[in-house]
Amino acid sequence: MYAVFLMEKSNSSRFKQAVDFLYSRINLERDTSSVDRNEYKLDGMRFLLERFGNPQLDFKVIHIAGSKAKGSTAALTASVLTAAGGSTGLYTSPHVSSIQERIAVNGRPIDREVFADLCFHLKDKIERIPLSAFPESKNPTFFELMTLLAWLAFRRARCEYVVLETGLGGRLDATNIVNPAAAVLTPIELEHQAILGDSLEKIAAEKCGIIKQGVPVFCARQPEAVKRVIREQAEAKNASVLFLDDELSNLQVVERIDRTDFRFTLKGGAENHFTLGLAGAFQAENAALAFVTLRTLYPGIPGQAYRKGFASAFLPARMEVVCKAPLVIVDGAHTPGSVSRAMASFTGLAGREGILLFAAVKGKNIDEMAAVLAPYFLRIIVSTPGSFRRSEPGRVYEAFRRYNKNVYLEPDPRRALHKALALSGGVLPVLAVGSLYFAAELRAHYAQSAH
Repeated sequence: MYAVFLMEKSNSSRFKQAVDFLYSRINLERDTSSVDRNEYKLDGMRFLLERFGNPQLDFKVIHIAGSKAKGSTAALTASVLTAAGGSTGLYTSPHVSSIQERIAVNGRPIDREVFADLCFHLKDKIERIPLSAFPESKNPTFFELMTLLAWLAFRRARCEYVVLETGLGGRLDATNIVNPAAAVLTPIELEHQAILGDSLEKIAAEKCGIIKQGVPVFCARQPEAVKRVIREQAEAKNASVLFLDDELSNLQVVERIDRTDFRFTLKGGAENHFTLGLAGAFQAENAALAFVTLRTLYPGIPGQAYRKGFASAFLPARMEVVCKAPLVIVDGAHTPGSVSRAMASFTGLAGREGILLFAAVKGKNIDEMAAVLAPYFLRIIVSTPGSFRRSEPGRVYEAFRRYNKNVYLEPDPRRALHKALALSGGVLPVLAVGSLYFAAELRAHYAQSAH
């Protein structure tokens, strides 16, 4: 028994050392406010992949970019491929509760021991390379190393398919050194304007950077300005484009607390009926986009694989119920469009008599999110998304006060949750949105309470 304890403690320590090594590198996820757009280049990632034998070329890849819903769409797509019998890797970011979430094989996050083994393998090899040999003599960033680690994990697991979510943008994202079977574009809206551009068209052009020569493109509903950019970019690459709203008709959704039932018809096809393990009406369109993509690429996938894959797909902090009495739902929505969809699902399930918990990192479109959310809730508690990313809770508080006078400021996320529960009186439902980092803080509270 003592020997087992020592081994587990050793494994835990080794995993922590691996994570510490990754976090010791420049982490642009932590703060993008002062980043020069010119710092985003693919030379360093290309150099790393070549040194490790270009593992990204070993798989059938579905590459996904967008402003919102790309994580859910990726998870749904990967889950169906797994259910169809294909060994499937899934790479998403950021993580919510554990860094292992970013790399999954057949629906399971990478094992801690495997994570540590691969991390020390790449650490040893990278540290043997002189700094002067790296492009512009720059060390690899956190996200570049995580992306490399994912490719090595998928190669070790002998995956056939990989569903790959971009981190930020697309054209210069570290994931964009790949020859995909398809490019998928989820809804695009204004975000990260200092890095991606100051207009919807410029941001769309960056996202469209994942489009490759002759590779089919599958798109969610988009504003007309975005559609024009997508068409232009696809035409330049001789790539076919399928827009979901041109194919989809008669979408009917029934929302429940723990699942989503939906029906839809595609052009020239029969009606399809599925149940999602993910709650939220908006997930139905994400699943429809995954369905259209996979049906086109791999028409031999049976209906049972879609039913099983959609029902079993899971991604934390996507309309996730963390408590039922009172009802507490956390969602990582952090753009005006995504918080609007989360709020619509929440009020459809629980009514308008609810409590809002909100926290967002610096640089987000706070004013528009406040305008969308504030009128729909009886009480609002503004907090911070923890200490990982900078935030401006005072400014957020003032933005929400313009639309609702019943706003409270509590910077500590867990105290903010306790205040929300007190205001709920054990009856009123609570929605927490604004940041995946905020969702992680609240999920951690409930995870600890369960032990």
